[in-house]
Amino acid sequence: MVNEQGPESAETPSLPDTPAAGTSGKRTPPAGTVQIVDHALLVLKTIAEADRPRGLRELSRDLDISKSSTQRILTSLERVGLAVADEDSRKYVIGPAALTLAWRHAANSDLVSAASEATARIAASTGETACVSAVVDGRRVTVYEVESSQPLRLITGVGRPYSLFSGATGRVLLSMLPEDHLKHLVSEHVSTTGATDATEIIHRVAVARDQGYAFSRGEWIMGGCGVAVPIATQGTVTAALSIYGPEARLADQRMADLIPLLQDAAAQIAIRWRQPA
Repeated sequence: MVNEQGPESAETPSLPDTPAAGTSGKRTPPAGTVQIVDHALLVLKTIAEADRPRGLRELSRDLDISKSSTQRILTSLERVGLAVADEDSRKYVIGPAALTLAWRHAANSDLVSAASEATARIAASTGETACVSAVVDGRRVTVYEVESSQPLRLITGVGRPYSLFSGATGRVLLSMLPEDHLKHLVSEHVSTTGATDATEIIHRVAVARDQGYAFSRGEWIMGGCGVAVPIATQGTVTAALSIYGPEARLADQRMADLIPLLQDAAAQIAIRWRQPA
């Protein structure tokens, strides 16, 4: 998001490449899982990622879960504070208990712990917002962010999902994935968004992989620029380090000059991340 008047007046950028909540929920639970748990988590994710309150009927329809099961799930989520229903409309939004889960993740995350010091140094030395992002359910999510102190700045927002197919960070994260996973995500992206050239997407990801970094200019928000480098992959978590700022301050040469600084910080984060607790 771009903030031109200070931290209290930021606006959230649109997410043109992110499918509308609920439109891609019809899926068969994988073998070896508990169906009711899969369904409950799917309902919770859909509510959490929606840009508006969701009702029982539309959740049941969009997620292809029976109305009775959806109702029981919503009742359970509401009982523990993970969902809240408006008294009049009976439509649901994410509940306050989710804040505790998010706080506990940030407090206990090995990646956040490993990245906090280096990310703060990058933000201080560049004057731009620095963040660490990871691949979560086929999208990029900021897991740690240190905002720029400049009046005009870009902010991604911790926990907010963005498309992997827009911006430097997305390309770097995609470049670190196994080839079969990359091709699956590209195929899914093409089928859900109408993008026509999967070959070009894969080529741009390959360039980021070969270079070890990626630039973006006006891809996910007008007037915004970004530079991203890979950190590492640990288990199922793939992470990248990025800085974001307005194009007035991040000309091409400025971004190129910052690559060694970012790569050095990413290497430090990777070393700390690999160390046992």
